[in-house]
Amino acid sequence: MRKSTQKYKVFLLGVGAQKAGTSWLHEQLHRRQDADFGFCKEYHILDAMTLPQFEHFRPTHAAPWKWRTWRRRRFLTDSSRYFDYFSRLLNKSSIQLTGDITPSYSCLSPETMAWVRQEFDQRNIATRVVFLMRDPVERILSQQRMKLRKLGELQPDMERNHLLRTAHKLKQQSSQRSDYLHTLKALSQAFAPTDLFIELYERLFTEPVYEQLCSHLMVPYQQPNWSHRVNESRSTTDLPDDVLASIGESQAAVYRGVADQLPELDLCRHWPTASRWCR
Repeated sequence: MRKSTQKYKVFLLGVGAQKAGTSWLHEQLHRRQDADFGFCKEYHILDAMTLPQFEHFRPTHAAPWKWRTWRRRRFLTDSSRYFDYFSRLLNKSSIQLTGDITPSYSCLSPETMAWVRQEFDQRNIATRVVFLMRDPVERILSQQRMKLRKLGELQPDMERNHLLRTAHKLKQQSSQRSDYLHTLKALSQAFAPTDLFIELYERLFTEPVYEQLCSHLMVPYQQPNWSHRVNESRSTTDLPDDVLASIGESQAAVYRGVADQLPELDLCRHWPTASRWCR
């Protein structure tokens, strides 16, 4: 039987979703005096270690030497170093909270998630999960805009054409990072409900929800910087209905599944784009 988590320090396992406020959340928590998230936001250890599609996050020996790369390589060579690293951060008397917020952890298997919980249990550390979901249509649009911005191609015509190609690809094969149903199922198999904080990106930037988050992480509420959004991608053009409809069609099963499982989140209200196209 697990000991009372009230006596534990806390490891935050952030499992996404991508483009759903995880960078903002990391920034708010890492600046706290009672938190230390170490040298990364996205460590990409658990995904690179267990999922073939994320092996590209494994540093190669040919890569330029950097301290962070060297340390990540050591974590991947011996997973105990990963868990011991966060345990050492929490050994500081002033630190109550640490964590790894890597959105692609949303793709982890329930077995991997349970393994993480067990490793920290053995170190007398409570694992608390945070999973933030964003309107699946808006999430895909934001992700694609980010890609175009990095390429210097975030212009109306390029955005339309790129999204048309994306919509076609999504019809052929769904995006793993958008598969909220997989993540919800894996979390329910690996963790107790009290270990989970499942919320919407669209509700995150409110005091009641952020207070609940702090309580979940067993740290006192501290006013975040509401005005600063990290890596936010806004639309540069009005998208044709056929593009939105095509993307919406690809996300319909996800939308309906989340609505059925979590009716209290009121998706029709908070995911207006998805509710328009995903029925």
